[in-house]
Amino acid sequence: MRIGLASIRFDRRGGSERRTWNLARGLVEAGVEVSIFAAAVEEPDFNAEVNIVPMASGPSFLKVSSFRNNLLRALSGRRDIDLVHNQIRPFTDGVVTVGGGCHAEYLERMGSSFNFLNPLHRLVLKMEKERYRPGGCRAVITNSEFSKQGLLRHYPIPPEKVFIAYNGVDMEKFNPVSTRLKRAEIRQKYGLGDELLALFVGAGYRRKGLQTAISALGYAKEMEGNVSKIKLLIAGKDDKRPFLKLAERLGISDRLIFAGHVGEPESLYGAADIFVLPTKYDPFSNSCLEAMASGLPVITTVQNGVAEIIEDGSSGFVLKNPDDAAGLAAILQYLACEKARNEAGKRARLKAENFTWTKTLQKTLEVYRKVI
Repeated sequence: MRIGLASIRFDRRGGSERRTWNLARGLVEAGVEVSIFAAAVEEPDFNAEVNIVPMASGPSFLKVSSFRNNLLRALSGRRDIDLVHNQIRPFTDGVVTVGGGCHAEYLERMGSSFNFLNPLHRLVLKMEKERYRPGGCRAVITNSEFSKQGLLRHYPIPPEKVFIAYNGVDMEKFNPVSTRLKRAEIRQKYGLGDELLALFVGAGYRRKGLQTAISALGYAKEMEGNVSKIKLLIAGKDDKRPFLKLAERLGISDRLIFAGHVGEPESLYGAADIFVLPTKYDPFSNSCLEAMASGLPVITTVQNGVAEIIEDGSSGFVLKNPDDAAGLAAILQYLACEKARNEAGKRARLKAENFTWTKTLQKTLEVYRKVI
């Protein structure tokens, strides 16, 4: 069996990209022949055919449109490929993994109606309408029930063609022992002592809920105990200026540390005490699962697919409202207690152990066998 994996980027820099990378590696190890079709490629350290698909420069909509058209040309005549597995976007009528979720659902959740004028949004919505119809793509893989229901709310795709394959996590790379080996080094790097440290990992600060996390620190500074001195380490690239202004208004600008993009985030989990991601929309956050595997208590929201695998108040904490900064601060105060924090972290690790890339691979192979 030969599978074509189609993705604009093939690397390990983002959550969906890491999922694709791990899938490709797993397929090769399972004896499946893999052909990668991408515009930008990090050379794989496993045996896979790499095809560079040209992509225009310029605005995002032009890049996506040109990649789709050139991908279809690259695939024409490739009779050796049994199935094309699209990553993130529905470029062809093969299988699609919507790692970032349904775009129509994303726009609705984010309240971005004005952005429908953006040509990129119009293009992606057109692609979804073409593929997510009866007789369109052969199957869709989502990474949570939350993501699946969002897709079915917007498109008449038959439910029996939508499958759930939860993301996995590298249990060796992300574990409470190895991630803490550089705890002192990382804390020194960012000018930290023994302060309570919350960690936020994610690009797209507004969608990921950074404003709620910062506002929670504003509430926390008025609380008793060490939570009043809690600091927030922020990893991921975005415009930090509006968030710095918010912190200045709250009088907590000295509590924020912007680390930018961190290629190997496992050391950050080891340096932190608590993980926070009060996201407004996240089909399934890899960073939350990585934090859980690293033994950190995770605070997220019902608008994150990860909430499906968390027992609220036990293996993690789930906010009903992504804007509930006061509620987030109250959970931070509870987790300021070392005993409560350690117990929640242990339960988080045990829960994460049920989610491996091997299970993700097995579920994906089941989908392939159903449609080929």
